[in-house]
Amino acid sequence: MPLNEETDLLQPQVATYDEHDIKTLQGLEHIRQRPGMYIGRLGDGASPEDGIYVLFKEVIDNSIDEYVMGFGRRIDVTIEENTITIRDYGRGIPPGKLVDCVSNLNTGGKFDSDKYQFSVGMNGVGTKAVNALSKEFIVQVWRDGKTRRIVFHQGHLVEDSDIQDYSGNEKRGTLIEFIPDNSKGIFENYHFRDDFIETMM
Repeated sequence: MPLNEETDLLQPQVATYDEHDIKTLQGLEHIRQRPGMYIGRLGDGASPEDGIYVLFKEVIDNSIDEYVMGFGRRIDVTIEENTITIRDYGRGIPPGKLVDCVSNLNTGGKFDSDKYQFSVGMNGVGTKAVNALSKEFIVQVWRDGKTRRIVFHQGHLVEDSDIQDYSGNEKRGTLIEFIPDNSKGIFENYHFRDDFIETMM
């Protein structure tokens, strides 16, 4: 097709693009909108590479770090339908920083090699990704006679017990319970395969 001199080949063919189109997503919101950047593929649990197993790995890695460093001699893992509960008996996340440690990106105790000589997982990101991509995410810690329990829904804090004293036989450590989010565009129609979990363990 012949072109004449008046044809402007650089004429923009898209809508305006200005300051109003620039958005800043907060940490967990970014994870929900771009999960692939943090956990790779989503999937429905039919492959061991699917994201629900990455969530499992990120939580249990923290418990393994505590175990390997000699804090706690046991890790309890329970899977009931679509809910995973992991309880370790390590040092426990410091209660005063609990919300930050599970919801603010690049916040954690593993950047200091004096405190963690060995660690696996996405330091500073792992549990935040699990939180952001879970329909429900519950954390409770026990440490130095203090406990705190927090609950998130899709990355939003909905319940906080604040720091409380505890007594009795409850040992120190951290409990995390989560249900991967089955919302459209995340983990639709997912299921856990026991053989994949057993292999990971």
